[in-house]
Amino acid sequence: MGDRPVPVKRPMVRVDPSGGRLPPMDDDRAPADPPAAAAPTAPGQPTGRPIGASANRRRTDREIVLFALGLLAVAAILVLLPDLTPTAAQGLVSERIHARIVELPAATDQNAPTAIVEFLEGPRRGQRETATLEGPSGQLQLPDYTVGDEIVAAIDRQPDGTTTFSVIDRWRLPLIGALALLFAIVTIAIAGWRGVRSLVALALSLVLAIRVLIPLLLAGWNPLVLAIGLGATVTIVSFVLTQGLTRTTVSAIAGTMVGLAITGMLAAVVTVLARFTPAQGSDQILAIGQLAGNTIDLSGLLLAGVVFGGLGVLNDVAISQAATVEELQAVDPTLGRRTIYRRTMNVGISHLAATVNTLVFAYLGTALPLLVLFSIQVRGLGFPLNEEIIAVEVVRTLIGSVGIVLTVPITTAIAVWLLTRTSTGIPARRRIRSRADQPARTTTEISSSP
Repeated sequence: MGDRPVPVKRPMVRVDPSGGRLPPMDDDRAPADPPAAAAPTAPGQPTGRPIGASANRRRTDREIVLFALGLLAVAAILVLLPDLTPTAAQGLVSERIHARIVELPAATDQNAPTAIVEFLEGPRRGQRETATLEGPSGQLQLPDYTVGDEIVAAIDRQPDGTTTFSVIDRWRLPLIGALALLFAIVTIAIAGWRGVRSLVALALSLVLAIRVLIPLLLAGWNPLVLAIGLGATVTIVSFVLTQGLTRTTVSAIAGTMVGLAITGMLAAVVTVLARFTPAQGSDQILAIGQLAGNTIDLSGLLLAGVVFGGLGVLNDVAISQAATVEELQAVDPTLGRRTIYRRTMNVGISHLAATVNTLVFAYLGTALPLLVLFSIQVRGLGFPLNEEIIAVEVVRTLIGSVGIVLTVPITTAIAVWLLTRTSTGIPARRRIRSRADQPARTTTEISSSP
């Protein structure tokens, strides 16, 4: 019996679907992993350069452009925008000037306490005048002024043509400026380039409030319309400068707009039902009414205050919900819209408790001295809350909280609808499923000839 031929184990040649040959393999070992694909390159880019680097560079360029536009907008409003304050309102407030106390004559029972002050700026720089000492905001208790203190002096022109001078408060702007600088440094150190853009957005918001909102209020514009319009403008500018113009930003802006509209309408209805007086129990509003007459809609100031009081928190919850949707969709594109909505709402509900508490304690801090005062004068909790000046703060808190709570599901729904769609308008989950339904493309094994 002759020798039986030994079977030859032929190597298997694998062919990649794209036409390339892969390394041979034996029957008894697992196929080797195919070579890693080269990093994709953008059209016109040198081979081997990843698309991500080009996209990051383009995004950085857009952020620089937005930053420059924000600075230009601030400068344009400060320099080019004319003074919108009506002529009739420009003389309502007395002139304020920075000065220093150089002498404190001894006070007597017959005369009010006075001080010799030297003006440190303006056309009166270097001049000295005798000024009456007053407490801040008209308080009866005088601060403990000493020689050398820098103060704020008020210059008032009386109907008979005489001019009076008074010391009304200490000079605190250097301290406030130092705190603002500390805030800017901390913000930039923690948030980096985005922190710089957020500071520009904050500056633009403050400039709009000072140069546009207040003059138009003095001109008699509707406070609620101004509050919603300026709130929408500030929201768009802040989000675009800090986040860029993306679907996430658009979702947050849309959610904030809806929340602003709900808050404004609810504030208008509740104010009518509560039947607050025009002064709303506030000495400041009463003073505005005495100085401005019928020019300013005093009751509308409450509505504007409600809108602005909740605007910052509305922005916070809106961008948080939109960003959460974006992250969930990026981590797992196969998630359905209902799943993403439910998970994002879980995050939003956890955030809501702290957010509402933030708003409540902000108003509580404002009304705390009044609450203590009414608690001393009136027995029981209900009657102090019924006092108009306290009820106004309660209404602001509750209306703002309702707007915030409703903004969470609204923004989440908008973000889910926008962020889970591809450029062709097909939801991401449906697109992935359609790919899974196609026949799988596998490598083909071909035996080589002996």
